[in-house]
Amino acid sequence: MAKLRMNKSELREMAVKLLSRYSVPEEDAVVVADSLIDADARGISSHGFMRLVPYIDRLKKGLVNPKPEIRTERIGCLLRVDGDNGLGQIVGLSALKSCMELADELGGAFAFIRSSNHYGALGYYTRLAARRGYAAFATSNAGPSMPPYGGMEPMLGTNPFSISFPGGKYGDFTIDAATSAAAKGKIRVYAREGKEIPLGWAMDADGNDTTDAEKAVLGGLLPMGWHKGYGLAMATDLLTGPLSGGKFSCESESMYGGSAVAGTGHFFWVVRIDKLMDEKLFEARAEAWFDTLKASPKRPGVDEILIPGEIENRLFEKAGDAVEIPKSVIEDIKRALCEGGCSEC
Repeated sequence: MAKLRMNKSELREMAVKLLSRYSVPEEDAVVVADSLIDADARGISSHGFMRLVPYIDRLKKGLVNPKPEIRTERIGCLLRVDGDNGLGQIVGLSALKSCMELADELGGAFAFIRSSNHYGALGYYTRLAARRGYAAFATSNAGPSMPPYGGMEPMLGTNPFSISFPGGKYGDFTIDAATSAAAKGKIRVYAREGKEIPLGWAMDADGNDTTDAEKAVLGGLLPMGWHKGYGLAMATDLLTGPLSGGKFSCESESMYGGSAVAGTGHFFWVVRIDKLMDEKLFEARAEAWFDTLKASPKRPGVDEILIPGEIENRLFEKAGDAVEIPKSVIEDIKRALCEGGCSEC
Protein backbone atom coordinates (compact mmCIF):
# COMPACT_ATOMS: atom_id res chain seq x y z
CA MET A 1 0.00 0.00 0.00
CA ALA A 2 1.25 3.46 -0.94
CA LYS A 3 2.25 5.63 2.00
CA LEU A 4 2.97 9.31 2.39
CA ARG A 5 5.64 10.65 4.76
CA MET A 6 4.06 13.64 6.42
CA ASN A 7 5.31 16.16 8.95
CA LYS A 8 3.73 15.76 12.39
CA SER A 9 2.83 19.45 12.53
CA GLU A 10 1.01 19.17 9.20
CA LEU A 11 -0.95 16.15 10.43
CA ARG A 12 -1.79 17.94 13.66
CA GLU A 13 -3.04 20.97 11.74
CA MET A 14 -5.28 18.80 9.52
CA ALA A 15 -6.77 16.99 12.50
CA VAL A 16 -7.35 20.16 14.51
CA LYS A 17 -9.01 21.88 11.55
CA LEU A 18 -11.33 18.93 11.00
CA LEU A 19 -12.23 18.36 14.66
CA SER A 20 -12.76 22.09 15.26
CA ARG A 21 -15.32 22.12 12.47
CA TYR A 22 -17.51 19.92 14.68
CA SER A 23 -17.17 22.13 17.78
CA VAL A 24 -14.26 20.34 19.43
CA PRO A 25 -12.20 22.97 21.33
CA GLU A 26 -8.74 23.48 19.81
CA GLU A 27 -6.96 22.35 22.99
CA ASP A 28 -8.91 19.06 22.95
CA ALA A 29 -8.39 18.62 19.22
CA VAL A 30 -4.62 18.83 19.76
CA VAL A 31 -4.83 16.07 22.40
CA VAL A 32 -6.71 13.77 20.01
CA ALA A 33 -4.32 14.56 17.14
CA ASP A 34 -1.22 13.93 19.26
CA SER A 35 -2.50 10.55 20.44
CA LEU A 36 -3.07 9.45 16.83
CA ILE A 37 0.32 10.79 15.71
CA ASP A 38 1.98 8.94 18.59
CA ALA A 39 0.38 5.65 17.50
CA ASP A 40 1.43 6.03 13.85
CA ALA A 41 4.96 7.04 14.87
CA ARG A 42 5.24 3.85 16.93
CA GLY A 43 4.05 1.64 14.07
CA ILE A 44 0.57 1.14 15.54
CA SER A 45 -1.31 2.33 12.46
CA SER A 46 -4.45 0.47 13.58
CA HIS A 47 -4.87 3.18 16.24
CA GLY A 48 -3.42 6.10 14.31
CA PHE A 49 -4.86 8.53 11.79
CA MET A 50 -7.06 5.88 10.20
CA ARG A 51 -9.31 6.48 13.24
CA LEU A 52 -9.83 10.20 12.61
CA VAL A 53 -12.58 10.02 9.97
CA PRO A 54 -14.65 7.50 12.03
CA TYR A 55 -14.37 9.92 14.98
CA ILE A 56 -15.61 12.72 12.71
CA ASP A 57 -18.50 10.59 11.44
CA ARG A 58 -19.73 10.05 15.00
CA LEU A 59 -19.34 13.74 15.86
CA LYS A 60 -21.25 14.62 12.71
CA LYS A 61 -24.11 12.28 13.72
CA GLY A 62 -24.28 13.79 17.20
CA LEU A 63 -23.14 10.52 18.79
CA VAL A 64 -20.15 12.11 20.57
CA ASN A 65 -20.24 15.22 22.77
CA PRO A 66 -17.57 17.65 21.51
CA LYS A 67 -17.60 19.67 24.76
CA PRO A 68 -18.11 17.21 27.63
CA GLU A 69 -18.49 18.22 31.26
CA ILE A 70 -16.41 15.46 32.84
CA ARG A 71 -17.46 14.70 36.42
CA THR A 72 -15.14 13.00 38.91
CA GLU A 73 -16.26 11.58 42.26
CA ARG A 74 -13.68 10.52 44.85
CA ILE A 75 -14.30 7.56 47.20
CA GLY A 76 -11.12 7.07 49.23
CA CYS A 77 -8.45 5.84 46.80
CA LEU A 78 -11.10 5.31 44.11
CA LEU A 79 -12.31 7.68 41.42
CA ARG A 80 -15.59 7.31 39.57
CA VAL A 81 -15.52 9.34 36.36
CA ASP A 82 -18.43 10.20 34.08
CA GLY A 83 -17.07 11.20 30.69
CA ASP A 84 -20.32 12.83 29.50
CA ASN A 85 -19.93 11.01 26.16
CA GLY A 86 -16.81 13.00 25.26
CA LEU A 87 -14.07 11.98 22.87
CA GLY A 88 -12.21 9.10 24.50
CA GLN A 89 -8.81 10.80 24.52
CA ILE A 90 -10.21 13.80 26.39
CA VAL A 91 -12.02 11.65 28.94
CA GLY A 92 -9.09 9.25 29.31
CA LEU A 93 -6.41 11.89 29.79
CA SER A 94 -8.56 13.78 32.31
CA ALA A 95 -9.12 10.58 34.31
CA LEU A 96 -5.45 9.62 34.18
CA LYS A 97 -4.34 13.03 35.44
CA SER A 98 -6.83 12.82 38.32
CA CYS A 99 -5.60 9.30 39.09
CA MET A 100 -1.94 10.43 39.18
CA GLU A 101 -2.82 13.38 41.42
CA LEU A 102 -4.56 11.05 43.87
CA ALA A 103 -1.61 8.65 43.74
CA ASP A 104 0.66 11.58 44.64
CA GLU A 105 -1.35 11.89 47.84
CA LEU A 106 -2.04 8.25 48.68
CA GLY A 107 0.63 6.30 46.80
CA GLY A 108 -1.87 4.59 44.51
CA ALA A 109 -5.26 5.19 42.92
CA PHE A 110 -7.91 3.54 40.76
CA ALA A 111 -10.22 5.22 38.26
CA PHE A 112 -13.43 3.69 36.89
CA ILE A 113 -14.68 5.59 33.84
CA ARG A 114 -18.07 5.41 32.11
CA SER A 115 -19.79 7.22 29.26
CA SER A 116 -16.70 7.57 27.07
CA ASN A 117 -15.66 6.60 23.54
CA HIS A 118 -12.75 4.93 21.76
CA TYR A 119 -9.61 6.49 23.26
CA GLY A 120 -6.86 5.24 20.99
CA ALA A 121 -3.89 3.07 21.91
CA LEU A 122 -3.83 2.37 25.65
CA GLY A 123 -0.05 2.47 25.77
CA TYR A 124 -0.27 6.21 25.12
CA TYR A 125 -1.64 6.66 28.65
CA THR A 126 0.37 4.10 30.61
CA ARG A 127 3.61 5.19 28.92
CA LEU A 128 2.89 8.81 29.83
CA ALA A 129 2.47 7.77 33.48
CA ALA A 130 5.62 5.61 33.45
CA ARG A 131 7.72 8.48 32.07
CA ARG A 132 6.56 10.50 35.10
CA GLY A 133 7.57 7.90 37.68
CA TYR A 134 4.44 5.79 38.03
CA ALA A 135 3.60 2.16 37.37
CA ALA A 136 0.34 2.14 35.42
CA PHE A 137 -2.32 -0.26 34.16
CA ALA A 138 -5.15 0.61 31.77
CA THR A 139 -7.94 -1.33 30.17
CA SER A 140 -11.05 -0.55 28.18
CA ASN A 141 -14.07 -2.32 26.81
CA ALA A 142 -15.31 -1.77 23.26
CA GLY A 143 -18.17 -2.54 20.91
CA PRO A 144 -18.86 -6.28 20.47
CA SER A 145 -16.49 -7.98 18.03
CA MET A 146 -15.46 -11.25 19.76
CA PRO A 147 -17.77 -14.17 20.58
CA PRO A 148 -17.53 -15.96 23.93
CA TYR A 149 -15.09 -18.88 23.71
CA GLY A 150 -16.79 -21.56 21.60
CA GLY A 151 -19.58 -19.21 20.50
CA MET A 152 -20.44 -17.48 17.21
CA GLU A 153 -22.13 -14.21 18.12
CA PRO A 154 -19.79 -11.28 18.94
CA MET A 155 -20.61 -10.24 22.51
CA LEU A 156 -17.24 -9.06 23.86
CA GLY A 157 -15.01 -6.25 22.69
CA THR A 158 -11.32 -6.65 21.90
CA ASN A 159 -11.03 -5.26 25.45
CA PRO A 160 -7.34 -4.29 25.34
CA PHE A 161 -5.01 -3.68 28.27
CA SER A 162 -1.69 -1.92 28.77
CA ILE A 163 0.89 -2.00 31.56
CA SER A 164 3.89 0.35 31.80
CA PHE A 165 6.85 0.82 34.14
CA PRO A 166 9.80 3.24 33.99
CA GLY A 167 12.60 1.48 32.12
CA GLY A 168 15.85 3.37 32.63
CA LYS A 169 17.83 3.57 29.37
CA TYR A 170 14.99 1.69 27.66
CA GLY A 171 12.62 4.56 28.37
CA ASP A 172 9.82 2.35 29.58
CA PHE A 173 8.47 -1.18 29.67
CA THR A 174 5.09 -1.12 27.90
CA ILE A 175 2.88 -3.98 26.86
CA ASP A 176 -0.26 -2.92 24.98
CA ALA A 177 -2.40 -5.77 23.67
CA ALA A 178 -5.94 -6.76 22.82
CA THR A 179 -7.49 -9.74 24.59
CA SER A 180 -8.46 -10.95 21.11
CA ALA A 181 -5.80 -12.62 18.94
CA ALA A 182 -5.49 -9.30 17.09
CA ALA A 183 -7.02 -5.85 17.42
CA LYS A 184 -9.95 -5.31 15.08
CA GLY A 185 -8.25 -2.14 13.87
CA LYS A 186 -5.30 -4.28 12.78
CA ILE A 187 -7.62 -6.52 10.78
CA ARG A 188 -9.09 -3.39 9.16
CA VAL A 189 -5.54 -2.39 8.18
CA TYR A 190 -5.07 -5.79 6.50
CA ALA A 191 -8.44 -5.39 4.75
CA ARG A 192 -7.49 -1.90 3.55
CA GLU A 193 -4.20 -3.25 2.19
CA GLY A 194 -5.82 -6.32 0.60
CA LYS A 195 -3.69 -8.70 2.67
CA GLU A 196 -4.62 -12.05 4.23
CA ILE A 197 -4.63 -12.34 8.02
CA PRO A 198 -2.94 -15.22 9.84
CA LEU A 199 -5.08 -18.25 10.59
CA GLY A 200 -6.33 -18.15 14.18
CA TRP A 201 -7.12 -14.44 14.29
CA ALA A 202 -10.78 -14.55 13.31
CA MET A 203 -13.79 -16.46 12.02
CA ASP A 204 -16.21 -15.63 9.23
CA ALA A 205 -19.94 -15.01 9.73
CA ASP A 206 -20.56 -18.78 9.58
CA GLY A 207 -18.14 -19.52 12.43
CA ASN A 208 -15.36 -20.92 10.24
CA ASP A 209 -11.71 -19.93 10.64
CA THR A 210 -10.70 -17.48 7.93
CA THR A 211 -7.66 -15.72 6.53
CA ASP A 212 -9.83 -13.28 4.55
CA ALA A 213 -9.62 -9.91 6.32
CA GLU A 214 -12.90 -8.66 4.80
CA LYS A 215 -14.76 -11.74 6.02
CA ALA A 216 -13.10 -11.38 9.42
CA VAL A 217 -14.43 -7.80 9.77
CA LEU A 218 -17.95 -9.13 9.15
CA GLY A 219 -17.45 -12.22 11.32
CA GLY A 220 -15.89 -12.41 14.77
CA LEU A 221 -12.45 -12.20 16.35
CA LEU A 222 -10.90 -15.13 18.19
CA PRO A 223 -9.52 -14.68 21.73
CA MET A 224 -5.82 -14.42 22.50
CA GLY A 225 -4.70 -17.74 24.02
CA TRP A 226 -8.18 -19.16 23.49
CA HIS A 227 -9.96 -19.49 26.88
CA LYS A 228 -7.33 -17.27 28.54
CA GLY A 229 -8.05 -14.26 26.35
CA TYR A 230 -11.76 -14.90 26.76
CA GLY A 231 -11.41 -14.79 30.55
CA LEU A 232 -9.33 -11.60 30.41
CA ALA A 233 -11.90 -9.96 28.11
CA MET A 234 -14.67 -10.82 30.59
CA ALA A 235 -12.61 -9.44 33.49
CA THR A 236 -12.14 -6.19 31.56
CA ASP A 237 -15.88 -5.91 31.00
CA LEU A 238 -16.51 -6.36 34.73
CA LEU A 239 -13.98 -3.64 35.58
CA THR A 240 -15.14 -1.15 32.96
CA GLY A 241 -18.85 -1.96 32.88
CA PRO A 242 -20.77 -2.45 36.15
CA LEU A 243 -18.04 -1.15 38.47
CA SER A 244 -18.02 2.16 36.59
CA GLY A 245 -21.80 2.25 36.36
CA GLY A 246 -21.47 1.81 32.60
CA LYS A 247 -22.19 -0.76 29.91
CA PHE A 248 -20.92 -4.21 29.06
CA SER A 249 -19.37 -4.58 25.59
CA CYS A 250 -22.49 -6.35 24.31
CA GLU A 251 -24.54 -3.28 25.33
CA SER A 252 -22.20 -0.75 23.74
CA GLU A 253 -21.82 0.42 20.16
CA SER A 254 -19.08 -0.02 17.57
CA MET A 255 -17.36 3.17 16.44
CA TYR A 256 -17.84 2.06 12.83
CA GLY A 257 -21.26 2.70 11.31
CA GLY A 258 -23.12 2.70 14.60
CA SER A 259 -26.27 4.72 15.24
CA ALA A 260 -26.19 4.92 19.04
CA VAL A 261 -23.96 6.41 21.73
CA ALA A 262 -21.01 4.08 22.38
CA GLY A 263 -21.04 4.08 26.19
CA THR A 264 -17.43 2.85 26.36
CA GLY A 265 -15.86 2.23 29.78
CA HIS A 266 -12.21 2.47 30.88
CA PHE A 267 -10.16 1.63 33.97
CA PHE A 268 -6.85 3.00 35.28
CA TRP A 269 -4.65 1.83 38.14
CA VAL A 270 -1.66 3.97 39.03
CA VAL A 271 1.08 3.54 41.67
CA ARG A 272 3.66 6.19 42.49
CA ILE A 273 6.89 4.23 42.65
CA ASP A 274 8.77 6.55 45.01
CA LYS A 275 6.15 5.87 47.67
CA LEU A 276 7.46 2.28 47.78
CA MET A 277 11.15 2.70 46.97
CA ASP A 278 13.66 5.08 45.47
CA GLU A 279 12.58 5.62 41.85
CA LYS A 280 16.14 5.64 40.51
CA LEU A 281 16.86 2.36 42.27
CA PHE A 282 13.75 0.82 40.70
CA GLU A 283 14.85 1.97 37.25
CA ALA A 284 18.40 0.68 37.80
CA ARG A 285 17.13 -2.75 38.88
CA ALA A 286 14.65 -2.90 35.99
CA GLU A 287 17.30 -1.84 33.47
CA ALA A 288 19.79 -4.43 34.78
CA TRP A 289 17.12 -7.14 34.59
CA PHE A 290 16.22 -6.16 31.03
CA ASP A 291 19.92 -6.33 30.12
CA THR A 292 20.12 -9.84 31.61
CA LEU A 293 17.08 -11.02 29.65
CA LYS A 294 18.42 -9.57 26.40
CA ALA A 295 21.83 -11.20 26.95
CA SER A 296 20.36 -14.65 27.57
CA PRO A 297 20.89 -17.42 24.95
CA LYS A 298 18.78 -16.99 21.82
CA ARG A 299 16.96 -19.68 19.89
CA PRO A 300 18.24 -20.50 16.39
CA GLY A 301 17.21 -17.83 13.90
CA VAL A 302 16.53 -15.18 16.54
CA ASP A 303 18.59 -12.01 16.07
CA GLU A 304 17.65 -10.19 19.25
CA ILE A 305 15.61 -10.64 22.41
CA LEU A 306 13.40 -7.58 22.86
CA ILE A 307 11.73 -5.91 25.81
CA PRO A 308 8.00 -5.08 25.47
CA GLY A 309 7.74 -1.57 24.02
CA GLU A 310 11.31 -1.54 22.69
CA ILE A 311 10.34 -1.82 19.02
CA GLU A 312 7.75 0.94 19.33
CA ASN A 313 10.19 3.26 21.11
CA ARG A 314 12.81 2.70 18.41
CA LEU A 315 10.28 3.46 15.68
CA PHE A 316 9.21 6.61 17.50
CA GLU A 317 12.80 7.86 17.76
CA LYS A 318 13.47 6.99 14.13
CA ALA A 319 10.33 8.81 12.96
CA GLY A 320 11.56 12.18 14.16
CA ASP A 321 9.32 15.00 12.95
CA ALA A 322 7.47 12.97 10.33
CA VAL A 323 5.47 9.74 10.09
CA GLU A 324 4.29 7.50 7.28
CA ILE A 325 0.53 7.42 6.76
CA PRO A 326 -1.32 5.29 4.17
CA LYS A 327 -2.17 7.45 1.17
CA SER A 328 -5.78 6.27 1.28
CA VAL A 329 -6.12 7.52 4.89
CA ILE A 330 -4.88 10.99 3.91
CA GLU A 331 -7.26 10.99 0.95
CA ASP A 332 -10.17 10.15 3.29
CA ILE A 333 -9.18 13.00 5.61
CA LYS A 334 -8.88 15.47 2.72
CA ARG A 335 -12.32 14.45 1.46
CA ALA A 336 -13.72 15.08 4.93
CA LEU A 337 -11.97 18.47 5.06
CA CYS A 338 -13.38 19.43 1.67
CA GLU A 339 -16.90 18.18 2.30
CA GLY A 340 -19.32 20.71 0.90
CA GLY A 341 -16.64 22.23 -1.29
CA CYS A 342 -13.66 24.35 -0.35
CA SER A 343 -10.34 25.56 -1.75
CA GLU A 344 -8.14 23.33 0.44
CA CYS A 345 -8.39 20.14 -1.60
